[in-house]
Amino acid sequence: MRKVKKNEFRLTVSHYKILQTVNELNKNKLYPTAKGINNILQGKLDPETRKYINLKTFGTLLSYPGRRLCSYILNMVRRGYLSYIYDKGSDDMYLRLTEKGEVEVFNFERKHKNEYTKKEPHRKAQIVEIK
Repeated sequence: MRKVKKNEFRLTVSHYKILQTVNELNKNKLYPTAKGINNILQGKLDPETRKYINLKTFGTLLSYPGRRLCSYILNMVRRGYLSYIYDKGSDDMYLRLTEKGEVEVFNFERKHKNEYTKKEPHRKAQIVEIK
């Protein structure tokens, strides 16, 4: 097992889920914002994300707050795994997987053939009858 240096950046499974989500969308000429990635990974069902329910990463990071995911995304942009594309029409920045990111996704998927477990948000009743 190789020793990790203190300042060395290591991709976690959560990072790979972000990269895989961007990759799947980019293959279909779709470019998400960080908030869009957050909504997909947290499994939020709204009119925009409903069509991506079949993505293998949909709803697989329910417990991650949006800030953490945005921090992961920004970190991967800074390290060259993702890049931004500016759209004049919406005046917003969208995510695109770079060549470096594509290599990481390819290598990860080759080593890890299994699918992710989709999670359902825990829905607890706010009012119950107790006998």
